[in-house]
Amino acid sequence: MYDPGTWSPYLAGVVAGAIGAIVAAIIGWILTGEVVENPHDYVNSLTVVIVALVLGLISGVLWRRLRTTDNASTIFAWTVVGGFVMTLAAILVVDQTVLSSLAPYTVPLVAIIFITLAFFTPIMSRVTAPAWTAAIPILLAIAIGVGLFL
Repeated sequence: MYDPGTWSPYLAGVVAGAIGAIVAAIIGWILTGEVVENPHDYVNSLTVVIVALVLGLISGVLWRRLRTTDNASTIFAWTVVGGFVMTLAAILVVDQTVLSSLAPYTVPLVAIIFITLAFFTPIMSRVTAPAWTAAIPILLAIAIGVGLFL
């Protein structure tokens, strides 16, 4: 249930996106150094962090709409799975038409981001810490994205 003393779902979603961004940016950095070639100049750690934060905001909006309904967690999880499948489809289309070798780089990162969003958005919406503490993982994600980009 909703508790007015907890974090806003929007804030919870962005923090969940920041957690996913941190993990995905580091994994992406490892992937480009060891396993796959970076598919394009615009696909880098900074864009991964930005996309994860935006997706976090979207998941927060979704959780805000669903949190008080019956079976909110189940509906939220299935909606995130649907978003993941649509994102994979878009990546595969772009991989086959515009940017070759996009899928081997982005599919693991997308999986990490969507898993963290599905898991952490509802959990973070129960946090009762001061709202300013949410800036810590968000700024850390941005710093990692910029640092690995440069």
